Amino acid sequence: MRKNTFYIISGLFAVLLLLLFWFSIQFSNPVIIAVSFVIVAVLFFVMKRRVTDIVEDERSFLIEMKSASATIKAGVVLFVTVNLATVVYVFSGPLGFHILTYNRPINPIVPGGIESVPYFPVPPETIPIAELGSFAVIQLSLIVMILFIYIGFRFYYARKFGTWDDDEE
Repeated sequence: MRKNTFYIISGLFAVLLLLLFWFSIQFSNPVIIAVSFVIVAVLFFVMKRRVTDIVEDERSFLIEMKSASATIKAGVVLFVTVNLATVVYVFSGPLGFHILTYNRPINPIVPGGIESVPYFPVPPETIPIAELGSFAVIQLSLIVMILFIYIGFRFYYARKFGTWDDDEE
């Protein structure tokens, strides 16, 4: 398989994963995206081994190794920082450090009047889905930021160790 064909198929896999992610949310079934992601990851690595025109030399291995290592380090700091802040935000209400509340109408049938209701301890069905969804959006944002961090490190280390065509005759 040629390198460009591999990239096109990889892009189609990314679009397929996006659609399966949407289906997973629509059907409230996380198994769909979890299994799909593992299958696509395996297919990606199998396809990558079949590409014939990718040049992998010591320099490309060094760039890949340095980029992966730096991304993992930056990613761990990013994930831990954001998730610790999220844990404090969510659990500080029940622990009494500060009160997290949201406003809801006193009587949904008759307009007027709003009451302030604490998030915790309330039954989960009364927590607005938009608030719970914001934590999912934070996690998705972290995943996208990790991708951009990796790409940035790839560019940085590719420039640091030279481009692939610098020593050609």
